Amino acid sequence: MTLKPADAKLLRAALGRRSRKDVRRIFKLARDHSDKTLLAAALPAPKKAPKPKGDPLVRELEQTLKPIMGPSQEKADLLIEHIAKKYKRKLAYEPKGLADAARQLRTKFSDDQISAGAKSLVSHLSKLYGGSDGVV
Repeated sequence: MTLKPADAKLLRAALGRRSRKDVRRIFKLARDHSDKTLLAAALPAPKKAPKPKGDPLVRELEQTLKPIMGPSQEKADLLIEHIAKKYKRKLAYEPKGLADAARQLRTKFSDDQISAGAKSLVSHLSKLYGGSDGVV
């Protein structure tokens, strides 16, 4: 079996000026291991795209509402009820969490109003329940 001229040229280019001993070791590696293993060892691992950062308003709400003990769905319900009372509006939102609440509230309120509402909710609850480490 003979090699095509293009394949022979490719081999010469790939092996360059290596010694016969090194070339034999490379051929032995090629016979002993699968393509996948050889490529993983020879080529650098592909870089993964960085995970996108979350919404800054949602992160701020999580930090602000951290003293309230409970799941994020309850925190979101409390926030929506508090903002509805504060701005004297009827809000028929049923959020699944803080991110969903922020998304729904953004249709009617600005980010500053939402974050101010979260801060006033925490201060209101701390006045009601005694200002300990955990509010509710």
